[in-house]
Amino acid sequence: MRTLTEIEQTALIALQEYPEQHARYLAGDPTIAAPLQAIQHVLYEFGRDLDITEIEPFLKTREATILADASNKGILPLATAARHVIEVINQGNSSVSLANNRQFQDGQGRTWRFLQTANVEPGQTIEIEAEQSTIRTVTYTPAVTEPFHLYKLNLSDDESLVSLSVTDQNDVIYSFVNRWMNTKSGDAAIVLKTDSRRYIFMEFGDSDRFGTTLTANNTLNIQVIETTGRIDLSALKEASLLEVRNTAEQRIIIRFKTGGVIKSGADPLSTEQMRLLSSYPTYDENAVFLGNFDFLIRKIFMNRADFISTWNEVVQEENYGGSYANIGKMFICVHALASAEQSSLETEIEQLILRVDNLYKNNVVKRTLQERAYQLTIKGGISAVHDIDSVKEQIKTLLLKNYGKGSIAASYYLPNGFNNQEITELLKKEISAFQDRTSDCKIQYEDLEQNPVKPHQWLFMTADSIVLDIKPIKGLGESRWSVL
Repeated sequence: MRTLTEIEQTALIALQEYPEQHARYLAGDPTIAAPLQAIQHVLYEFGRDLDITEIEPFLKTREATILADASNKGILPLATAARHVIEVINQGNSSVSLANNRQFQDGQGRTWRFLQTANVEPGQTIEIEAEQSTIRTVTYTPAVTEPFHLYKLNLSDDESLVSLSVTDQNDVIYSFVNRWMNTKSGDAAIVLKTDSRRYIFMEFGDSDRFGTTLTANNTLNIQVIETTGRIDLSALKEASLLEVRNTAEQRIIIRFKTGGVIKSGADPLSTEQMRLLSSYPTYDENAVFLGNFDFLIRKIFMNRADFISTWNEVVQEENYGGSYANIGKMFICVHALASAEQSSLETEIEQLILRVDNLYKNNVVKRTLQERAYQLTIKGGISAVHDIDSVKEQIKTLLLKNYGKGSIAASYYLPNGFNNQEITELLKKEISAFQDRTSDCKIQYEDLEQNPVKPHQWLFMTADSIVLDIKPIKGLGESRWSVL
């Protein structure tokens, strides 16, 4: 990569063909220096990105590279809204009707809405479902007619997008497609896109090729559903209507049912999660990939699960033996972040598989998860200036953070165990005791040839599975003199 000084020198050489401008640049004339220096800095930053691209063909490390890869793969910053069973109690003498989408607030000020209409008689208690989300309608009218018109969707502060629905002034309903391929000309379709800043854009089509050109003065009604994302459901107790419309509603008590979690909320994918997805090749959500649904399932559900494993009949027979019962089957094993939604999460994953390839109807097998601790022994010598117990604690904390329960590295099937090279580099980078020239360490990993990891086994490190044998290096600082 060329340095900023080298870029400036090249610009000065080219500027010598214009003596007057060259002299003004050297004198610091802002009308000449400002635009040229801005261009120089842009070229310098662009050069850095090119260098990173060259050295990151597989494993992305820089946030800008990860976000760019996510944008190219159509990974949208979508959140999942929490759902909960609500108890509505009428302590008044009049019946009360709370309509669908009626809003109320929990104890932390988050807005929820009823998903059903609640008709509550005096003294009655009913249970209905509610979702932690808000609905608002945005009206948009383009000023010009152009093919592939882009509209940036502005979201509320501290909120994330859950879903969209779009209709025009003639009540034509727009559908959302992943890309324009296989979209017919004239179809009312929209492609949702995002950029490296995670803004969401709606791209309309071109009537001469595919989709429909959005014409000027055509009014769109965009219904936006937003949510806070992941919340602590254990703290949910009492709630209150956002707006009380009559005296009868003042006698209404709203509370969250104990154990009534239907779906736990989830934030959009984090940078660390997208780093894992960036290691997958470009993927089209199509069944022609012969049952390789891992990327698709992980992209949608990994922010709601600690572990996801998906495999087909070939992997099944390699690990568990052959059987005619495996023909045409898809196998899944998942561990939900919220134990209350374990069953519903498995059902949602099954429905996703069927939506992509309906040949798997009644052929999705749910396997029971088995936890498995990964055995690791680290033997090393460090300088006597370091405290042995402190270094051991640092090593365990570091490894459990990166390879323990809940870590990204332990969230998928690991037939070969954890990457040995990554563990060595991590210890060298993060543990200061291993960064001098005299220290050394040797890592002994579990022999997975004798005891292979199965697809249904959740492999992770624990405090007990990490064995540390760290000693001070001998011969440093010791006196070799003897007194006779």
